Amino acid sequence: MISFISAIIATLVFIVFFTGDNEKSRQLDSTENLKSLPYLTWVPAGKNIQKSGVTRHDRRRSCKGINLYNSRNLSMAHLMDMQGRILHTWEGKINEDDSWQHVEICKNGDLLAIVKDRMLVKLDWDSNIKWFQHMRFHHDLAVAENGDIYSLAREEESVFVSGFSTPILNEYIVILSPEGEIKKKVSLFDVFKREIPTGKFAEIRRWLNNPRNLKELERRKVNNDFQFTSRDPQDIFHINTVEIVDRNIDKVGQKGNLLVCALKLNLVGIVDLEKQKMVWKWGPGNLSKPHHPALLENGHILIFDNGVERRHSRVVELDPPSKKIVWEYQSDPAQQFFSVSRGSSQRLPNGNTLITESDKGRVFEVSYGKEIMWEFFNPEIRMEDEKRAAIYRMTRLIDSKKYPFLTSLE
Repeated sequence: MISFISAIIATLVFIVFFTGDNEKSRQLDSTENLKSLPYLTWVPAGKNIQKSGVTRHDRRRSCKGINLYNSRNLSMAHLMDMQGRILHTWEGKINEDDSWQHVEICKNGDLLAIVKDRMLVKLDWDSNIKWFQHMRFHHDLAVAENGDIYSLAREEESVFVSGFSTPILNEYIVILSPEGEIKKKVSLFDVFKREIPTGKFAEIRRWLNNPRNLKELERRKVNNDFQFTSRDPQDIFHINTVEIVDRNIDKVGQKGNLLVCALKLNLVGIVDLEKQKMVWKWGPGNLSKPHHPALLENGHILIFDNGVERRHSRVVELDPPSKKIVWEYQSDPAQQFFSVSRGSSQRLPNGNTLITESDKGRVFEVSYGKEIMWEFFNPEIRMEDEKRAAIYRMTRLIDSKKYPFLTSLE
C-alpha cells in the first residue's frame, strides 16, 4: 500500500514539474550544462601535457587520408593532413556559447554539426549557415544515399509501466531532408523497453520521491532548463550511435536497417525501423558503456568498449552471427588506454584501426598487429589548469570518389 501511494505521489510530482513547458525550445546555460552532463569539454592532460599535434607517424604503414575532427569546446571543425597541417576549417555559431559535440561531412563538402541538446546546424564549405533545426539532437547522425539525415534526439515523456505513469528521457530517430525539414520521428521506447531492467522504473519513482531531487526539479523549472538530463535515472537508454546498414547481412539485418548503441543497456543492436523491432543484439555481460559500433566491409562490427567497470577501454571486432570477438585492441598495460565517457574507432582500408581516446583528446592508429602507426594529441590546451580539449570522434576521409572535394586538398 505504501509503495502504491509513493508511486501516485511520484506521478503527481511529475505532472506538476514536467508538464506545461514541454513544447518550448529550452536551452541549458553553459554552467548548468557542465554540471548536469558527464561529457566535459576540457579534460586533464596529465603527463601528456607537453604533447601537441602529430607525435608519431609511420609514413609507410599508416593509412593515407585527410582527418576530420572538432574540439568539443568550440564551434569549429578542421580537415587535417597526416602531418598535422590544417587544410580547411569550418566555424559558425547561432548562440554565443554554442559548441559542437560531433560533426559529419556531406559529399559536397557541407558540414553537419550537432550542438548537443540544442540543435542541428548545416554549413556550406565556406562556413555559411544553410539551416538549423532546434531539437534535443545529440551524439550522432548518418547521411543516407538520397541525402536524408538520420539523427538522434531525446524528448521528456511519460510512459505507462505496470499501471503507473513514469517520466523518462525517450530517444527518437529523427529523419530530416537535406534542406533540414523534419520528415519523420520514430520513438525507440517500444524497441528497447524489453531490454530495460525491471527495477529501473521503480528507481525513477524513488528518485522523484527524494526531497533533494524535487528541489532540483523546481530549480530547473524556474531556470527554464530541461527537467531531466543524462545523469538522471530517467535517461534509461542513452543512445549514442546511429548508422545506416548499407547491405543485407545474413542472419543479422537488411539494407536500410539501423545499427545503434544503447550505453545505459550495454547493448549494440540492429533495428528495423519500419517494423519497430530489434532484429539483432549483443552486449550485456560483454560490454561496459560502449560507443560507436561500425559495420565493416567483411560484415563484422567494430565497437569501442569503454570499460567503465574494468577501468580500461578496448576496441573489439565482433562476428555478428556467431557473436564471437575475432579481434580486439587493448594497451599494455591495459589501464593506459581508458576513455570513461566517449570514444570511437574506424577500420581503415589497409586493415589499421583509427581510435579516438576522447577523454584524453588523443587519436591513434594501430595496425592489426596492434602497433601504433600514427598518434595525435589535440593542440587545444589550457595551460593554467593543464587541461586539453576533448575530441568526441575523428574520421579519416580517404575515398575521393565519395568526397570529390578531397582532390582539391591534395
